[in-house]
Amino acid sequence: MSWLVLFLAHPASAADVTDMAPGLGALGTLRYAGSSLDGHLVESGEVVAGRKVQRHDLDLGLEFAPAPGVALTLDLALTPSLTFTYADSRTMIVEPEDGSGSYLAGEAVAAPVEIRAGGLTGFWVGAAFAPFSETYAKGQQSSWRIDAALRPPSASRNLWTTVDAKRGTAPGGLGMRVGGAFSVDRGVGNPWVQAVYQSEGRVAVDVVDENGNQWATELAVKPASTLLTRFGVAIEGWEDPDLGAAFAVDLYLGGQYQTWQDVASGVYLPNVLEGGRSIPVTSGDSLAGIAGIALDAAVNEYVQIRAGSEFTYRTPYTLEHVYDVQTSADTWQIGWFFQVQGMGSFKRD
Repeated sequence: MSWLVLFLAHPASAADVTDMAPGLGALGTLRYAGSSLDGHLVESGEVVAGRKVQRHDLDLGLEFAPAPGVALTLDLALTPSLTFTYADSRTMIVEPEDGSGSYLAGEAVAAPVEIRAGGLTGFWVGAAFAPFSETYAKGQQSSWRIDAALRPPSASRNLWTTVDAKRGTAPGGLGMRVGGAFSVDRGVGNPWVQAVYQSEGRVAVDVVDENGNQWATELAVKPASTLLTRFGVAIEGWEDPDLGAAFAVDLYLGGQYQTWQDVASGVYLPNVLEGGRSIPVTSGDSLAGIAGIALDAAVNEYVQIRAGSEFTYRTPYTLEHVYDVQTSADTWQIGWFFQVQGMGSFKRD
């Protein structure tokens, strides 16, 4: 007896958000995503520093389906590089009236302040269900996919704790993610909708900087939770049924709500007061608007490729509640991504 593996890929379409591994089969995904955020820090209407956040993410996903419509999902999330850069920043001085900090009268800092991080963001384990799918029967008019996953906490290596002068990228606490997606194959234009809620749990961390200074022990932080929604339409441009090849342009819009969060001081703001680094500080909540375009290509029946770009605008919000400093209204983010996906159906010979 031997096992034969037949890779199958649906034509590139809006079904990307609802694709699942075939019954007794597997689906593998390799995804790279990068982004660059540019804006400023503002205090009392005055720009006090430039703000730039650059990141590069690598995602390795695998799901195994023992039967049609049910799958075990595994997702390894890596962030090789995450950099916060604050150009033309100022030192923070103590306000004599209330004891808080301010950049307004601070001295200019010659070199940009950089905070670098990298490493494992998290390992997700979950399950996916497809109660309805156009692959089940010809009369089925839509496809659905529901996901739920958990990510273990990382209290010793995260964004707030450096180890051997290296800062991690994990949020720190237990992560929970639930999502749902819906798509319809209309032929030329295929609409789809997706919603994902990610909850971040509270965790106690030691706050240690790159110089080995330990500012706090067992500090309770709670990173932001997010609700992301996207909707779009994939416009079919070309298809070759004999080769199993196809090409489509996917246009979409979306929005995200990010909750308030309790974090360690000194990452989201530069040159902060030492006295504030031993307490958790609160970042305000915010809304974001998203517009994106992607190119979907089924190279053949074996491989599907997706690449595109995304633009995001986020409303201004306070970064640390103990200081009157907000993100600027001219903050924009551009992102780009590349993804390769293949489906495998296992058949016994």
